[in-house]
Amino acid sequence: MYFLGHMAWAYVWAMLAWAVIPGVKRSGKLIVPAILLLGILPDADLLLGDLGVVHRTLTHSFFFWIVIFLPLFFFFRLKSVPYFVAVVQHFAFGDLLMGKVMIFWPFNTSQIGFNFAMPSTIDVTLEITGLLLALAIIMYSGDLKRLFSIDKRNSLMLIPLLSLATSALFFASHWSSTTALTTYVLSNNLLIALAIGHIILFTFIGISAIQGLRAWQIKKSTT
Repeated sequence: MYFLGHMAWAYVWAMLAWAVIPGVKRSGKLIVPAILLLGILPDADLLLGDLGVVHRTLTHSFFFWIVIFLPLFFFFRLKSVPYFVAVVQHFAFGDLLMGKVMIFWPFNTSQIGFNFAMPSTIDVTLEITGLLLALAIIMYSGDLKRLFSIDKRNSLMLIPLLSLATSALFFASHWSSTTALTTYVLSNNLLIALAIGHIILFTFIGISAIQGLRAWQIKKSTT
């Protein structure tokens, strides 16, 4: 999936875990910036190629993230499960459907997945469905009011915002000009849908981040 789907479904699956696991809901709201970042974090291996890390191996393995989360499981117990779900859904749901991934690496190097094309009708349907579900849950759960409030904690949304922007710039860098990229995107309804979805997600995260920065500015002006 693109970052659009990975972020949207990370929130959807994490909120599902938060709602159904006994006692977790009472522990308080999830940290949404962390959920969004965890949803794309396995793709950090794209930056580790010079170190010999192959994409969809180390950071796309259940065992890698179980080891990473062991201290969190120990100290926070079930409270950490939604965050674990947010990161593993990246490869156990998104990449498993849209590609092939070594989810049991290094004990089993078999590539598992349905390997649907990107972009394709299935891919775009999943990505847009994830976005719509995420937006619906955000409004129903009350997270919309929280994330759009003037609150310093919302400045953390800058991290997933910059990650999303970096992904877009990386994709755009493969084109010789903005005109060529625009022509390519407008040539296909699936690409147009993906572009609109990314713009909606970017706008949502951007508004939340701006509200967080406003809170810092207001505090500074009153001291």
